[in-house]
This record gives sequence, structure tokens and C-alpha cells, in this order.
Amino acid sequence: MKETEEQLLVVSRENQVLKIKLEATREAGVQALRSASQRLYENYQTQSEELKKSHENEKKQIEAYNLQQEEKLQQSSEKAGRLAEGIREKCTRIAEMEKRVQRMEEEKKTLIEKKMSFEKMLQQMMSRNEDGKWCLHLQRQISTLQEQISHLQRVIQAQHHSLRGAIQEAEELNNELRSQDKKIEDLTEKLTALEAQNKELKDRVELWSGQPKVKVSKAVWTDAPRDFGASGASPYLMLTRLRKES
Repeated sequence: MKETEEQLLVVSRENQVLKIKLEATREAGVQALRSASQRLYENYQTQSEELKKSHENEKKQIEAYNLQQEEKLQQSSEKAGRLAEGIREKCTRIAEMEKRVQRMEEEKKTLIEKKMSFEKMLQQMMSRNEDGKWCLHLQRQISTLQEQISHLQRVIQAQHHSLRGAIQEAEELNNELRSQDKKIEDLTEKLTALEAQNKELKDRVELWSGQPKVKVSKAVWTDAPRDFGASGASPYLMLTRLRKES
């Protein structure tokens, strides 16, 4: 009987040891799961903040670049406006110069015709041996007309030179205006793309900012270790005591 009681006592102690080991294992699993959950939560928070910060920095960079492009677009638009105004002024000046040259050409033609008429008249008078005083007068008139024609021809040539210069300047301004128009078109397309990219980043930042924060599962925390004995000692201490008693 005594031997049987001792065996039962041994079995009972072994059962208690196994039970304590099971609880210890369970508590260790709870602690491990708790630690793993905490690490996952901390990693998620860190990655979330880093990603949010990265998106915000990228968004700020795009906004700053967008502002630069808007300023360039504004400058290009103002320059294009000045060029267009310059072209209009050049065209007005060219039109006035062309009219002036046309009037001078008509005046030159009239003087040439008048001179030719006087020369013909002089030839006729000289062939008939008419009044020499009148012939001298006609010669003076012809000489004056020739001077006027020569002077007018020089003015016309100068006007043609100025006209060619004005036309060349207008063409250069027109080419520069086309270049500015192309630049404005490129900047407008770039701004449209930047606005779309900025909106996408803004949506991402709002998405990450609006996401509910992940918390460690309460199921890991609510399962408190069971009490062993009146003192409520931990399973590890109970296991140590039983080993000493055995």
C-alpha cells in the first residue's frame, strides 16, 4: 500500500510538473506572440510614417517644381505678349514705309515724265532755233528736275534698305514668337502632367493619413496566466519548487 501511495504521489507530482510545463509553455507562447505583435505594430507604424513622409516630401518637391514651371509659363506668356506687340508695331511701320516708298516712286515717275517732256520741248526749240532765253530756262528746269529725281532716288534706296531691315526684324520677332509659343505649349503640357501627379500623391497622403491605426490584438493580452496556489506564483517558480521537493 505504501508503495502504491508513493507511486501515486510520484504520478501526481509528474502530472503537476507536466501541467506547470504546459502553462509555462503557454505563457511563453503568449509572451512571444505579444512581442511579435508589438514588433509588427511598431514596424507597421514606422513604415507607415516613413512612407507618408516620403509622399509628403515628394509632394512638396512637385509643388515647388510646379511653381517654378508656372513662373516660367508666366514669363514666357508675358514675353510672347511683348513679341506680338512688337510684331504689330513692326508691321504697322512696314506698311507705312511701303506707302511712303510707293508715293515717292509715283513722285519720281511724275518728275521723270516732266523732265522728259521738257527735254523734248528743248530739242524742238533748239531744232527751230527759237528764243535762246527760253531754251536756257528749260535747261535749268531740266537740271533742277534731274537733281530732284536723283535726290528722290537716294531717299527711295534708303527707304528700301530700312524696309528690308524692318521686314527682317519682323521675321526674327515672328520666329522668336513661334519659339515662345512652343515653349508655352510644352510648359502647359508639363504643368498638366505635374498637376495629375500632384493629385495622385495628395490622394496617397490622404489615404495613409486617413487609415485607422493598427493595434495589437487584444486576444493576446486578455488571456492572463492562471494562478498556481494561494500565492499566485508563476509556473516557473512552481516548477522549481516541485523539482526541489522531489
